[in-house]
Amino acid sequence: MEPKKEIEAIHKHDLKVLLQNLSLLEDYDAGKIKCEFCSDVILENNFGAIYSQNQKIKFACSKIECLEKMPKK
Repeated sequence: MEPKKEIEAIHKHDLKVLLQNLSLLEDYDAGKIKCEFCSDVILENNFGAIYSQNQKIKFACSKIECLEKMPKK
């Protein structure tokens, strides 16, 4: 049996709170936040992931091909 993996997650109901805490809610509401890999605008229905890279907050949409491109921990 494989060892269990810990997954960090956020419920979609808490997304706006997280974005507000990161001072990104205004950009999100204005459609300015885009997927790092395909440039689709990130919306509630296509939000895939949020991550930090080189001290910058980045986003990935929910497309499998974009999520697979995310850097591994």
